[in-house]
Amino acid sequence: MSDTPPILVVDDQEKLLKLVIMLMNRLGFPEVEGVTTGIEALERLRERKYALVISDLDMEPMDGVALLREIRGDDTLMNTPFILTESSFDFEDINVAHQAGADAFILKPFDMAVLKTKLKQVLNRKPRRREAPLATESTLSIDFPMLGKF
Repeated sequence: MSDTPPILVVDDQEKLLKLVIMLMNRLGFPEVEGVTTGIEALERLRERKYALVISDLDMEPMDGVALLREIRGDDTLMNTPFILTESSFDFEDINVAHQAGADAFILKPFDMAVLKTKLKQVLNRKPRRREAPLATESTLSIDFPMLGKF
């Protein structure tokens, strides 16, 4: 087992799920898990700490924004970085997802350079705060192969 925190990928299309896992492995993330529903994702997130969630927007019965809202509403999970993916975003999708707390958006199919840039941006973000700051582990001490030290 490596020191790199695991990544959770959520996509209801099995082929795309496997593709994202493969891309993340190529970028130097050795531990990437995949699930096909938002409900499964929440169960996993409550069992284990993840460095990042990459989720498809358009899923049933729980879409990516509903999953994001559940994560942001949970004091334990609220600082988990979250990237939404979709084959096309309209202004309303982006606005709703931004208000729900999305850290980034990536269009499918993924461009490796864009994916790498978004990962650096999202993993370097400061923790969210509620009324009182939560004690969180700084992501700045994590070494991600291929992306460098954060």
